[in-house]
Amino acid sequence: MDNFLSTLVFLLPGVLVYFWLQSFGLNPVAKHSPIEFTAIAALFWLPVSFITLALYNLIIKIPYFVGKANGIWTIAELKDASASFTFLLAFLFLSIIVSFVVSSIWVKWGFKLQQGIINWVRVKQGIAKFSSTTSVWDEVFGKHESQVVEIGRLDKPDNITITGTILKASRTFEAERLCLNDVGFMTELVREYDIPIDKVFVDTKAGLYIKIYDIDLIRKYIPIKEEKLKVSLGPEES
Repeated sequence: MDNFLSTLVFLLPGVLVYFWLQSFGLNPVAKHSPIEFTAIAALFWLPVSFITLALYNLIIKIPYFVGKANGIWTIAELKDASASFTFLLAFLFLSIIVSFVVSSIWVKWGFKLQQGIINWVRVKQGIAKFSSTTSVWDEVFGKHESQVVEIGRLDKPDNITITGTILKASRTFEAERLCLNDVGFMTELVREYDIPIDKVFVDTKAGLYIKIYDIDLIRKYIPIKEEKLKVSLGPEES
């Protein structure tokens, strides 16, 4: 039991940081094995645990807590303190806050700095830069913006296609799926006003293509199309 609690204290901060980074969208290019995950959690443990223990040692200096807890300055003291449920709760609470802040700072500034350095080296070697995300799917459909798309098959370009506004898109490691909204309305609008295609996503493995239409023109023609529909439907009966 002591070994389990000690292991929990030593791995918890790193696991929390890994969880936050995944939630913030910094997904790895492949799923990590248990050994890789443990190694990553161990690397994240040091900065988060250092800040967490610094806060803990600062808090117990408050007059109300003086004499109720001992400061922790060494690994041995941390291991001994893990036998106390009070310390475990305090460590867990502080670890959640610290790991969230550290992860947010890393996503906002640290990762961009790291990526900038890596891309600079890659360009010097004549290699293309990395994208801002770790998958083409996230790069195209994971952004916080409206997208109107047409989905069809590469081997049957004249077959039935589906056009609509993306309501939901799957995340990394999930099956690549899209949930479309306003299918009928967008199908008519794209055909009636001959909306140009902005980009095309091609899944060579599944044999699918996804055409992404110019969203600025679509926004321009939506009010016009809605007004035409109102006129064609006539006045509403009371």
